[in-house]
Parts: sequence; structure tokens; C-alpha cells
Amino acid sequence: MIPLALVAFLLPTPTDGVPVPTPPVQTNGPRPNRDPDAIPDGKRITGDTPVVNINLSAVSDYRFRGITQTDGDPAVQGSVEATAPSGIYAGLWGSTIAAYEGAHTEVDVYGGYRTVLSGWSVDVGIISYLYPGADNVSSAEIYGSGAHAVGDGEVKLGISYTPHQAQLGDTDGLYVFTDVSTPLPRVPVTVRAHLGREAGVNTTTDAPKIDWLVGADFATGPVTLSLAWVDARYRGRLAEEDSKGRLVAALALDF
Repeated sequence: MIPLALVAFLLPTPTDGVPVPTPPVQTNGPRPNRDPDAIPDGKRITGDTPVVNINLSAVSDYRFRGITQTDGDPAVQGSVEATAPSGIYAGLWGSTIAAYEGAHTEVDVYGGYRTVLSGWSVDVGIISYLYPGADNVSSAEIYGSGAHAVGDGEVKLGISYTPHQAQLGDTDGLYVFTDVSTPLPRVPVTVRAHLGREAGVNTTTDAPKIDWLVGADFATGPVTLSLAWVDARYRGRLAEEDSKGRLVAALALDF
């Protein structure tokens, strides 16, 4: 799937006077359309003033790295993030979910540091996935990513590590991913593709999982409409009900 998105880099650049969509610097919502890797990585802000970003979204199916968290039903999501000129940031992200051990909401608390190294936008941080109303199911991950411009587009590589935690069992987890995005010429549309591989505790099985996404964002002012095909497979297994490929729509408001 990734090579299909790379073809967009070969298209001619936008003509003069045609607006090119500029996605938000941060990627903390909505999931999965704008955040298929489920970590809040972004870019260091410019200027000398702290910035607060707020996002409100609705999605037709909340997929966490390819796996539905809402039994295929819609979800309401939102986030708030504060970023300092030094590169330090912290934020909250939340979503409605299907009933999970008594919880009906996921709340993620995160923080980290962003900088630029040799042309790469680098982000390292830690995120805790919390489920209010449930006991002994929350977890934490350490993540890092690097993004680099390629023409008008961007390529990103990332990793997220789940250390051993008593409530998750006797093993750890590892997720590696790559994302590609680029604006299309002459239209306010950004196309994106994602490929990730997860192994260990978060797969809920002994088999590694591959997830992928191919989608497009239509941006006008603070509003973004997204459509994405999201899919996942466990090695050696047919698609389960929670991971079958599906077209996911999202409507996001950034301010």
C-alpha cells in the first residue's frame, strides 16, 4: 500500500495561486485517520510563545492500530495539547469506546520533547492509556519518531515500546511504523499511507500483527474531512471481526 502513496510525490507541484492544504503540526487526532500509529508525535513549534492546540472529532469507527475499539460503531474524540518553545509538550486525548472492563472511555495522558536534527523533526515521549471505571488495564508506552520532508510531502519513521507491566502480563510489546503523506496538486487534499507492525503484549495473541491505512484529507479552514481504508492482519490468521478492512470517515475541527 505504501508505494501507492509514494506515486503522489511524482505528480507535478501545485500551480501558483492554488492553496496547498497545511495539516496541523501535531497529529493527536482523529484516530485512525490522522493518527494511525496512536502516538501524539508532532513538530517543534516556531516562535517564542507557548501554543495550545485543541481538536474535536467524530469518527465512524475508532481503530487502534487497525483494531476497532468501538465494535465498529462511531466515536467522539477530543484532545488538548500545550507546547512550549523549548520543545517540551504535554497533552490529553480521549475517545468513547465499547464497554471494556467497565470503562466506556479511553483517556490518554502524554508528554515529551520535540526538536529538529539534521532536517528531521524528532519527537520522543511517553504516553499512558487510561480507562476510567476499569481496574488494572491501563498501560504506558515510550515512543519516538522522526519525520523528514520529501518534496511537498513527508516521510515518517517511528517506534513505540511497551515495557513489562504487571497488569499486562509477563511480556513487553513493540510497535514500528512508517507514514507517508503529500498534498495533491491543484486541490486542497492530502493523501496519506501508513504501515505498522506490532508484536508482544498489545497484540492479544502470540502472532505479530500488521496494520495499514490508505486515506485522504480534505481541509478547508479549521475543518478537515477524512476518508481512509483501515485494515489489519495477524500472522497466520484470517481477519477477525475486530480487524477486518473498513472505510473509516472522520470529521475534525482544529483550533
